[in-house]
Amino acid sequence: MRARDDSSGRIGRTAALCVAASVVAFAAAPARAATPAGTPIANTAKLTFAAADGSTPTLTSNTVTLPTAEILNVTIAADMPTRATRGNETVAVGFVVTNTGNGKEDYTLAVSSAATGVSVDRLAVDSDGDGAYSATADQTLAPGAALALAPGQVVRVFVLVDAAQIGAGTAITARVTARTGSGAAGTTFPAAGDGGSDAIVGATGATATAATQLSPTAGLPTLTKSQSVFAPDGSTRAIPGAIITYRLVAGFVGATRGVVIDDPIPAGTAYVPGSLRLDDATLTDAGDADAGSAGAGAIRVALGDIAGAGSRTIQFSVKIQ
Repeated sequence: MRARDDSSGRIGRTAALCVAASVVAFAAAPARAATPAGTPIANTAKLTFAAADGSTPTLTSNTVTLPTAEILNVTIAADMPTRATRGNETVAVGFVVTNTGNGKEDYTLAVSSAATGVSVDRLAVDSDGDGAYSATADQTLAPGAALALAPGQVVRVFVLVDAAQIGAGTAITARVTARTGSGAAGTTFPAAGDGGSDAIVGATGATATAATQLSPTAGLPTLTKSQSVFAPDGSTRAIPGAIITYRLVAGFVGATRGVVIDDPIPAGTAYVPGSLRLDDATLTDAGDADAGSAGAGAIRVALGDIAGAGSRTIQFSVKIQ
């Protein structure tokens, strides 16, 4: 675990931060493939016919072109906070933001805590992508900056909280919103998308919220579970046919041996084959050489020996029957 910044002496308060003005871009591999917003879709037809001289001339129509619309979609998920091991100077509370749309988009991030005396006005980006906060390696996200994400790009943002401010059940909430616009699915912002295309609000409403609870205790591993729902009608209602995606974050404050995580498939649902993931890797459902296995009754991921402080993330999906 690398050195953390010393956050002592901060003024304790309930705070809300709105990151909204200038643009900061972060590199990450795209998580999905889709036609990029603004891509011209051109089409020309042809007509052939049999001429009297036996030839087959070809005629072409005029070409019609339109730009691919930009779909405004975003998700956010609470990650396991990374705790400092020396004196607990700073706790880095992670949130993972994903641009699930098909265009480049700037996002506003608002962070708050209802707990008295908790300051949430310091942010950093996981610049090196290792999932752990480092004061020397990770870029500070300045007030007035916005998250600029390419289609499918994923970025982890840390909220830096003084450990002394954390009480039992301290909650941190983060909300991310597309700056082009948000609202009901289907809302259109003419010519506001990439390449002059229309920007259309997708199923997420172009905004998403996640929250996590902290505890002043340390030493033992922790396991935090969250869920998201996507229904066939594009809503987040738990109706038959809806997909529930579960996210498990196992946090470790030091070396831990023989770690195994089991999670039963809930009654009334069926496991979605091929949906089991560990961090950024897909696991096979069969009990083979990789760490995971999944079936009708449960999923299991054997993490084995954990070398030091950090977190591992497991994800899988079920379908409501």
